[in-house]
Amino acid sequence: MKKLFLFIGIVFAGTMIACGPTTDDAIKHNDGIVADQKKLLEMENDFVNTIVDGDEIADIKKAYKEYNAFIEETLKKYEDMDEFDSNDTFRKAMLDLLKEFQDVANNEYKEMVDIYTMDAEDLTEDDFTRWEELAQIVEDKEGKANDSFLDKQKEFAKEYNFTLE
Repeated sequence: MKKLFLFIGIVFAGTMIACGPTTDDAIKHNDGIVADQKKLLEMENDFVNTIVDGDEIADIKKAYKEYNAFIEETLKKYEDMDEFDSNDTFRKAMLDLLKEFQDVANNEYKEMVDIYTMDAEDLTEDDFTRWEELAQIVEDKEGKANDSFLDKQKEFAKEYNFTLE
């Protein structure tokens, strides 16, 4: 009788292990996250280009609002998503990336929009200096967040034995 219970236990454990995510599941998970990451970067680029191109203030504010809304919606999506596996490495990496981009949007980009939308005659040398500081902060924060995201993606790919392209 003990041997029967032991055998059933081993079969059950083997079945549970076999039910874990496969490499194909991991690739699909990776591709979904990367698609959202690309959309994030595209939306940020669209927003930044409204400033670089000297668009109307209303268009800049609209692009900024849409960018923030996308971050918020995508953050909620990943917060509500089930864990991929017990480590949940890559979903957590996406959450960290989104939170950092949200922080930049709510702070540095908001301040940049405020400076950019000031009347030209009200701008001071301090405003121009601050703009340069903000641009560097954005580059540093987002660069670090992207590097961390890519490291976690590589870790995830290695764990599930697939090659990143």
